[in-house]
Order: sequence, then structure tokens, then C-alpha cells
Amino acid sequence: MPPGIRAQRALATRRRMVAAAYELFCANGYLGTSMAAIAAEAGVAVQTLYYTFHTKAELLGEAIGAAVVGFELWVKPPPEPIEITDLLTWNAWWPDFDAAPDSRTALLVYITNGISILERMGPLVAAMHGGAGDPDAEAVVQIAEQRRIATYREIVERIACKPGGLRDGITEAEATDILVVLFSAEVFHSMARGRGWSRDHCARFFVETLTSLLLGPGLADGG
Repeated sequence: MPPGIRAQRALATRRRMVAAAYELFCANGYLGTSMAAIAAEAGVAVQTLYYTFHTKAELLGEAIGAAVVGFELWVKPPPEPIEITDLLTWNAWWPDFDAAPDSRTALLVYITNGISILERMGPLVAAMHGGAGDPDAEAVVQIAEQRRIATYREIVERIACKPGGLRDGITEAEATDILVVLFSAEVFHSMARGRGWSRDHCARFFVETLTSLLLGPGLADGG
């Protein structure tokens, strides 16, 4: 078999295993999901699962990564150490964000595309927190949260440098904190599942709220 075809099949199998883990983690929680169950769901031998990921915690890390960038784009974890700017370039929306002519357009690009991330991450949040008691899983969740905060910090810094910038009186650190707290999978999940809001309703809420809190009055009003 040609190396290229072998690599494509291996990648397809990896994505299938990661997707199976994601679905079972979301449905049954981290502690309630076994490697044997994931292997059965993915249609592979459990030995293949262990050979590829070594531990369930590593598989959780890849499920988180794939939920962020998209399962169809997931390849494998980036090498460590990794710069946040390098991770951001994995996202298909990054060129549009980077090329946005002003802060309002950039924030709109990020929120519009970030909704998909929150939508995928929402069901996984309970599984992530359900890993409490497993030191390896807790470490994976901590790294994921650190990367989320670092990503938001980078997003805010770039928005602040664009024409329009941030609103007067708010620092980049404060803007980052607002984004971290409000633009989260937990908030999206609470609105979508808890209150029955549609995806579009959630998107409008985030756009209206975050442009008002982070940008100047003219940009927040579309002026």
C-alpha cells in the first residue's frame, strides 16, 4: 500500500476514535466511559486505541482539541512547547480575523466562528469536570483552560491593535477577563440547553453583549 494512502487511512481511523471518545464522554461522562467502550464505538481493537493514545486522559485531550478546531480538521496534538499564535493558525477562520480592517469586524469574525467551538465544547464540559479525581485528566483540563485563556488574550491584543480598538477605559487584561467569563462553553450550554435558546439567539446575545462591553460606542452601534 502506498505510504500516502496508508497515512490517510491512519488519520481517518484516528479521527474516528477521537469522535467516538467525544460522543461517549458527552453521553456518559469521563469516568463513566471505558477505553473498551470507545474502541467498540469506533470499530477498532482496544489494543489499537491504547497504542495510539496510551491513556484515556490523552484521548480526552485530543477530543478537546478536535472539538476546538473541528473533527474534520483534527490531525494530532501539536508538539510541545507550542505558541498560541501557532495554534490559532489551525483555525479556518484565522485569515479572515487577521485581515479584518477594524476591531468590530475582527470581533464579529471571532464570535461568529467561535460559536461553533462553544457548541461542540458545551456537551464536553461536564465530562471535563467529571474527570476530577483522575490526576491525568485534571492536568489535561487545566492545560486546555490555560490555552483558552491565552487564546482570548491573543484575540484581545489583536483586536486592540486594529482601528477602533477597545473602548475607552478598559484595559486588555479586563477585556480578556470579560471574554473568558462570558464567551464560554458553560454559558453557551446554559443558554442553549438550559434555556432552550437557538444557536442564532445565542450568537446575537454574544455579539450584542461583547461589542457593547469591549468596543467603543460607535463600533458597538455599528457606526
